[in-house]
Amino acid sequence: MGFMKRLRGERAGRRTAGRRRKPSPREQRAALRTEQAEAKLLETEALIHEEAERLRRDTRTSA
Repeated sequence: MGFMKRLRGERAGRRTAGRRRKPSPREQRAALRTEQAEAKLLETEALIHEEAERLRRDTRTSA
């Protein structure tokens, strides 16, 4: 079967294995670090939005 036929064929985008493999400890640690980094990023983003809202309120009241 040609390469392009495999890309566009009936099985394109599907996994051939019946079961998903168990992630290695290294992959599990990487996933945990990613989750922690995303949580910290969301927290930082919320703080930025709060600070921006506070600054907007302060400029409206002082004007």
